[in-house]
Amino acid sequence: MQFLSRLARTIDQLDRIALRHQDEELKNLVDDLYRQLTVIINIIEKIYTVYTELDILVKTDLKIEPGIGLEVEPPQQQERLVDYLEKLRIGGLDPAKALAYVLGTGVAQLEIQGGEVYIKPREKRDQRY
Repeated sequence: MQFLSRLARTIDQLDRIALRHQDEELKNLVDDLYRQLTVIINIIEKIYTVYTELDILVKTDLKIEPGIGLEVEPPQQQERLVDYLEKLRIGGLDPAKALAYVLGTGVAQLEIQGGEVYIKPREKRDQRY
């Protein structure tokens, strides 16, 4: 956030220079920079809101405890989601929590083929975490 504060101060200085020199072109440029900075700040606020909501969801509704990933075996190849959830259930895990974990960490992804939902390992170059 310090970066955004410094950027706002710099834009403010440019605005004062534009007013001092009565440079209309610079003033229009500064106004455009203010609008773009506002868009960036709004995007960051929305990302923070989503992060906060996910954090609350993970800690309350899903109750995913640290270390659950050690117990969950991610899919090694594509398989029907129903079959994968059944394996988790037989293994004594909560299928909803385990599924949330493997999807949330980017280890696996869901795919729909022919009206059937499949889970498959995410390719290494696609992993986000």
